[in-house]
This record gives sequence, C-alpha cells and structure tokens, in this order.
Amino acid sequence: MKEPFGALGATLEAWEARATGLLPPLVRRNMRVEIVAAMLFGPFVAGLGFLPVVLRRLGASPEWIAFYLAQNFIGFLLTSVSVLVMPRRQGLLRFGITFWVISRGLFVLIAFINGAQALGWLTLFFWIAESFPVPVYTRLMQIVYPARSRGRVLALIRVGMSTTSLLVTPLAGWLLDTAGYQVLFPVVGGLAVLSALVFSRLRFADADVPESAPANPSEFGRILREDRRFGLYLAGLILFGVGLLSGSALYPLVQVDQLGLSYSEIGWLGLVQSVFFLAGYPLWGRLIDRRGGVWVTRLVFLIAAVIPASYMAATSGWMLAPAFAALGVVNAGLDIGTLNTVMQLTTPERLGQYSALQTTVLGLRGLAAPFIGVWLAQTLALPFAVVFGLGLVLMLAGAALLLWVRAEVRSEA
Repeated sequence: MKEPFGALGATLEAWEARATGLLPPLVRRNMRVEIVAAMLFGPFVAGLGFLPVVLRRLGASPEWIAFYLAQNFIGFLLTSVSVLVMPRRQGLLRFGITFWVISRGLFVLIAFINGAQALGWLTLFFWIAESFPVPVYTRLMQIVYPARSRGRVLALIRVGMSTTSLLVTPLAGWLLDTAGYQVLFPVVGGLAVLSALVFSRLRFADADVPESAPANPSEFGRILREDRRFGLYLAGLILFGVGLLSGSALYPLVQVDQLGLSYSEIGWLGLVQSVFFLAGYPLWGRLIDRRGGVWVTRLVFLIAAVIPASYMAATSGWMLAPAFAALGVVNAGLDIGTLNTVMQLTTPERLGQYSALQTTVLGLRGLAAPFIGVWLAQTLALPFAVVFGLGLVLMLAGAALLLWVRAEVRSEA
C-alpha cells in the first residue's frame, strides 16, 4: 500500500511545484493549510450564491434584494476602524479568526428563521463581521507568501475553494428544492466555521510582520492628492462596480419572475459559474505574476461586460449560461486581482492605508449601486434591458480608465 500512496504523493507534489514553482518549506506548509481551509469554505460560497433567489422566493421586494446585495459592502465601510484597532504585529491572526468564527456561526441560526426580512437582517450582521477584518487578510497574505509567487499560490488556494463549491452547487440547489434553506445554510455555515479554525493554523513569526503605518481616515485625502495612479484606479473601480452592481438586484427577478427557473435549474447554472471560477484562478494567478494586478483587473472589467449583455438577450434559462460563466471568471479575477493591485501600487509600510482606502471606496460604491438599478427600473420605469445597457457602458468606461494606470510588476521576495 505504501508504494501507490508514495507515487500519488510524489505526483501531487510535482503538480503543485508546476502550479506554484519551488517554495520554501514554511510557505508550502501554509499554502496547504489554507487550501484545506478554502475547500471547507467552498460549500459556503455555493450556498451564498443562492441567497438572492431564496429571498425572492420568500417574497422579498427588489428593494429588499438590493438591501441584501448592498450588505456585501457595508462591512467594508468599517475597515478604517478595523485597521486602527487591529494588532500591529502580535495577535493579527487571532483578531481575524475571532470575527470570522462569529460571522459564519450566525448561519447556524438560519435553522430558526422564517421570512425574508428576518433572513435579511441576519445576513446584515454576517457581512459586517465577515468584512471587518478584510485588511487583516491582506496583511497576512503579504507576510506568508513571497511576491514572486503570490499570485500562483493564491490561485491554487482558490482552486481548492472553487472545486468544492463546484461539486456542492448542484447538490445545494437540489437540497433547497427538497429540504429548504433552513437545512442548507446551517450546514454550510458550520463548515465555514471549521474553515476559519483550520486557517488559524497558519504559521509565521510576529517579528516578520512589517510595522505598518496607521491607516487613519484623515490620510485618505492626502493619498488621493499625492498618488494620481491610485486615484485613477479607484475611479475605474467605481465606474465598473456601479455598472456591474446596478443590475444585480434585478437579476433574480429575471431568473424567477421572467424565466421561472427552479432552484435546481439555477444550481446547474451555478455549476457553470463554478467551473469557470475554478478555471479562472490558475489563469489569473499566472497572469498576475507575469503582468501584474492592474493589467489583470483591466481585463476582468472587459470580460464582465458579458454579464449584462446576456441578461439583456435572455429568453430562456440556458441563455444565461454565458453570464454565469463570465461571472465565475470575473469573481476569480477580482478576488486576487484587486488584492494584488493594491499591493502593486503601494509599499508594505503603507499597505494598511491603501487597503483601507480601497475597501472604503468599495463599500460606498457597493452600498449605493444595487439601489441605482432598482430606482431606474421602478421610479423611472426603464426596461430592464436599458438598465443593463447603461451598466455595460459604465463597465467599459471603468476598463478604459485603467489604461492610464501604469505600474511595474515587482519581483521581490
């Protein structure tokens, strides 16, 4: 029995080396720990993908769906507070784990919740606690993975997450149709708590954590005045995000009201998204290491234009397949693209300030954008296709603006 296992282990190590390059032992160990944590988090990601549709089927209005989608970004507004109170060195990991265990543990309570509004308020508290330590994660990734291979390492970790998400998505749709959301969400929430506990096994020396300048919100204006590149980048993020998110609250209405899709049918479309999510990470990881985060983020903006275009043309469920495929690729690219872009555009000493400014902008943008589409469709009575078309134009404008953001790819360890 030892020989086949040894051969399998050698094969996996060889594949890992091709995917990431040669890594120091401690870096490789941390990467494997995070891969396990990511695989446990994957089912939770699959479950979150169904939440807007669950809310709609529970009777949620477009405004209430927009309220949920905006919640994804409410926590980002608190990152300025987060970077002020989070540890500079000792206890950095423990700080993040505490919030993630609390936020994901809230999903166990869904077993006792009935109705769209109660579910919406619970998810609000979840997103606040989940997003609050975002700067911690950025700092940790800078510490434990060297810059020359960070993109590929993060991509491989996300492959683990997207693999389990891919496998669970159709099952989650079936479980929603047969057992309901009060069964699905506590199960995936419990796995997400376990993911956070596994993540706590990352190892690094507190002395290796670079001292970061305090991210005082009063510094944000000075950064924008002194760093034109970063200001242009943030402007591109705003245009793109408003374009993408303005139609997001209307997408479940197209799926449920116009096309009459079941949870199982949406689950299969989610499988398409997960396949491209999985394929996107290795692609973006290599491109980030070669071309940098700015270049990748610009390309992601262009690919995302497929999403509103597909909803404009859809007359059947499978006509949304290009939108779900593009969303998978885009989510993978935005995940590691924006993370690496902010690292590329600043120094380690100012990463806390820049990261906090970026997440604050993302929070303000994400808080407003879903309501813009609802307002255009309901107050101004614009057809959904027109709302999606306006979003498409803004997304392309955001991509064009990033053409002016120049940044060299760093190769330091």
